[in-house]
Amino acid sequence: MKLYIKQSVFTLKDKFTVKNEEGQDVFYVDGSFFRIPKQFKVYDKNQNEVASIDRQMFRLFGSYDIVTENSQITLRRQFSLFRQSYILEGINWYLQGNFTGHHYEVIEGESLVMKLRKHWFTWGDSYELSIPDDQDALLALCIAICIDYEILKDQNSSNS
Repeated sequence: MKLYIKQSVFTLKDKFTVKNEEGQDVFYVDGSFFRIPKQFKVYDKNQNEVASIDRQMFRLFGSYDIVTENSQITLRRQFSLFRQSYILEGINWYLQGNFTGHHYEVIEGESLVMKLRKHWFTWGDSYELSIPDDQDALLALCIAICIDYEILKDQNSSNS
């Protein structure tokens, strides 16, 4: 399965649509604009809430609780001098790659769970999530949202 997220999804309203390979809407994401801590809700194509993402408060580095019907995990950003580093707690997945370059993978053992790449399409600059097992799509999407939000926060703080 492939999912596509249009770049600059984190606008003031923090609402965006996730599309499949056929250009059909698969998920809708709604981020809280004024809420502290930051929260995202993910909805399926029928507008049913299928996942929530809550940024934990009072953490030096970003930490997110991700809850779906089938899982509850935490994504934590770790301290690193030269590049971003993340760990996943509550699941046997790990992340590797260039996060700020939007080229990274989620791995379980020797198996690929998700590969995220930045691509240029006729309808704009987008992220492509390649997910071999459709059952992993929702959780992989939530992980990508958290990482992208952390990158956005870093860019905004360096521009200030």
